[in-house]
Amino acid sequence: MDPATLAVAAITAALPYVVALGKEAAKGAAGAAGKSVWEWVTGKLTSAAGTEAVEGLEKAPDDVDYRTAAEAALSKLLRADPGALSELAQLLDKAGATSTVQTANVVGDGNIVGQVSGSGNTVSINRGATPPVKPSKAS
Repeated sequence: MDPATLAVAAITAALPYVVALGKEAAKGAAGAAGKSVWEWVTGKLTSAAGTEAVEGLEKAPDDVDYRTAAEAALSKLLRADPGALSELAQLLDKAGATSTVQTANVVGDGNIVGQVSGSGNTVSINRGATPPVKPSKAS
């Protein structure tokens, strides 16, 4: 997995814990998984930029700028340290945090693309009225 995707997955997994810091919700199983990821992240992001991103995210977990800064700092660290990349991937796997990347390259006109991940999903795609089909003439 590439460092940027792994960084996003780590912050996404830890964010519920960060939001609930000090609250009862952070003590549950989901909180425990988020806590382990967050503790790993905060232990690694010790540079000035990393510390600022961590502190900002803890103060305002809904702030997109702090989240983006934390993801960028973590991605930079993971690119520089392949051991940390492997370690975080294993930690996320153990915590049950998954990251799915879907890509669709579509060329042409009138295309419809639908992507879904996980289980128990329902997808409905409606193009509107379908033009009538002209019957072919049999020879």
